Amino acid sequence: MPKHRLVQATAFIRALISLIPFAFVTAASATGAAIAQPTCSATGTPPLETVEPVTERPACTDGQVLSFDQSGVTRYACLNLPPHAGSSASRWPMIVYLHGSMTNPDSLYRDGRALFELSHDYPLSTHAGDKGFILLAPEGRRAKAWASDGPHTGTGFHWDEWQRDPTKNLDVQAIDRFVDQAIATGLVDAKQIYVFGWSNGADMAVLYGTWRAERIAAVGQYAGTDPWQRTPCPVAMPSGRQVPLTLLRNMCDALATCSETSSWSNTLEQKNWPFRRVNLDWSGKQAASNAQCAQSCGKVHGLYEHIRWPQKEVLASQMLEFFKAHPLP
Repeated sequence: MPKHRLVQATAFIRALISLIPFAFVTAASATGAAIAQPTCSATGTPPLETVEPVTERPACTDGQVLSFDQSGVTRYACLNLPPHAGSSASRWPMIVYLHGSMTNPDSLYRDGRALFELSHDYPLSTHAGDKGFILLAPEGRRAKAWASDGPHTGTGFHWDEWQRDPTKNLDVQAIDRFVDQAIATGLVDAKQIYVFGWSNGADMAVLYGTWRAERIAAVGQYAGTDPWQRTPCPVAMPSGRQVPLTLLRNMCDALATCSETSSWSNTLEQKNWPFRRVNLDWSGKQAASNAQCAQSCGKVHGLYEHIRWPQKEVLASQMLEFFKAHPLP
């Protein structure tokens, strides 16, 4: 088999394996496994109801496990440094990776392998000659997701994107703590801290970037939508610094539908947001900028595209290039 066909086949099989937990979630949703509707407030829903074990220690391939105690719950994160970090006086850009629902930080080394590989030598730094970047991957909590108008992801790892009060949101506070730990190493360029999320993590990335606009230079979303309009309790989008945002989206996506990402794009464009939208074809390659939403988008196809990450060259030329062009002043 030609090498490129083998790579495609391997990626396809990996994505199919990743579909298994989502298939069970979809089945559970269809049988009415959604939890009761919450009482909405000006900041969205009450906190998520967690389930035991609330967290699990990730493997953190080739990286360091960070942890701290948060009200009796051990919170975890993976910290990966570029191979040459510490061998010079340089400080490195850092991307905070927020995983999707039903996954954990180890998805970075499996589904997000292309981003992990890019962290070794991509020239993200604004300082000429420095290559590579730091990856910080915090872990969400196992909890019961609120039911919404769209697909319900059930019980598993989630970020609490439904509670939009950063002073009470325990996940926001956990991310803060891990970012502080990474900065304390003395290796982080404080003007180049970015946050990138996938699915539920993509929505959380926007929230975190908004609430920490003085610290986050830019935000990247893959398969994410407008977190402010997330049902069952949509809230008004706040004012403040418009943190630059790049959205990588699928033309057929069962969980972050093309119509939803189109609506989110329109909202940002109407606000003259510093924004880049990147359309992806079924294989994760960049599609034309005027590509249309798929007219026929079956559940299996839509789940496959949601789990299949953008290809390496798309992450490099579209997201990382965008990040590099938008450091903090």
